[in-house]
Amino acid sequence: MSDTLTPYVDAFRAFETGLNGQASSPIHQIRRRAIACFEASGFPTSKDEAWKSINLSPLTASYPTATASATPLSSDALDTVRLGVDGWTIVFVDGFFDEASSELSDLPSGLTIASIANEIKAGNSTLSDNISELADYEDHAFTALNTAFLTDGAFVHVARGVVIEKPVHVVYLSTSRDVPSISYPRSLFVADENSQLTLVETFSGMGEGSYVSNHVAEIVVGDNTIVDHYKVGLEGDRALHVANQKVRQGRGSNFCSHSFSIGGQFVRNDVSSALDGEACESTINGLYVLNGAQHCDNYTLLEHRKPGCPSHELYKGILDGQARAVFRGKILVHQIAKNTDAYQQNKNVLLSDDARVNTKPQLEIYADEVKCSHGATIGQLDDDALFYLQTRGIGRQAAQRMLLEAFAGDVLSRIKIKGLRKALTDIVLNKISGAGESS
Repeated sequence: MSDTLTPYVDAFRAFETGLNGQASSPIHQIRRRAIACFEASGFPTSKDEAWKSINLSPLTASYPTATASATPLSSDALDTVRLGVDGWTIVFVDGFFDEASSELSDLPSGLTIASIANEIKAGNSTLSDNISELADYEDHAFTALNTAFLTDGAFVHVARGVVIEKPVHVVYLSTSRDVPSISYPRSLFVADENSQLTLVETFSGMGEGSYVSNHVAEIVVGDNTIVDHYKVGLEGDRALHVANQKVRQGRGSNFCSHSFSIGGQFVRNDVSSALDGEACESTINGLYVLNGAQHCDNYTLLEHRKPGCPSHELYKGILDGQARAVFRGKILVHQIAKNTDAYQQNKNVLLSDDARVNTKPQLEIYADEVKCSHGATIGQLDDDALFYLQTRGIGRQAAQRMLLEAFAGDVLSRIKIKGLRKALTDIVLNKISGAGESS
């Protein structure tokens, strides 16, 4: 074992001793297999296909061994991350359930919103049957670490035939401390057949220090089920965030996910959706707005396993300063998946000569009778459009803001939750105000 891995294995052993008799549980056997995988493979490098074009040193060199402990929140700490979402809210601070800050009263029949830690103790069979079934820790070092230190996170279950009208808001808050620490929040969302659910996951930080958030989400979408999902990244300026989202869809289901990366020093989003039932549909969209020395990496996979499944993917980026972004998206069509209709697009606007984007959309097709397309663009704001607006008496900065608002609005306008759409639009517009002034 490499000396660089020893502290993490030692940290796991210390974690294991504090489980108070739970070391023989099925969940802990999963933890043990996960740490063994991490011990065998270690952290990824730029030589690994999934991590090419990325400078990993900001993440791996400062990845802490100390896991965060629970921290109580002040009464007004949630005000800035409510984001206009009118629904049930479950809150986790540094990866631990904060019951006092959560709003879980009057849950309808057929809806479970709970802490994973509590459901493990209660022996919830739906949780034990699905946890770590989708998120493969054998080939993903950070997922292996999250699984090894799996303690708490959000568990949401919608029973068969239940339609949930209001959104479920999962808030993951991280606190910065004198010594950088890491949290391992976990999300497990299960929507049984013929159900409907709207989910919002918000990641935010408190304080100005550095911390790491390593998140894994598993989303099970049953037959003929509709799930709308939003991930909002508002991490602190010095935060490092790495996440792996795995989705499996049943026959005739519809899954739509929007990812917004606005905060954080280093952000890595892995998003994978397996279209595993005939005539199911998947939509994966994203918007990243970066400035300063921010880095955002999006790695997506839409895997068509069954016939007759459409998929749609649109990622857009706005970069200023010395920001860096990477987009690597793949549409994989298996031989059995005839009549696939898949579209993938990545568009980027650079507002500074020092901003950089690496983009690589990919198609891997093994079936006949398919319709697949992909593309990518990287450029600056249209000079003709800017000139036209200026001839109409609009100042250059205001004209630039209008064009950027229209560019970002293509993704923001697809948010179905009105309050969330307004809140995120305000956040994005505030960040791009004055963008490009130094270029």
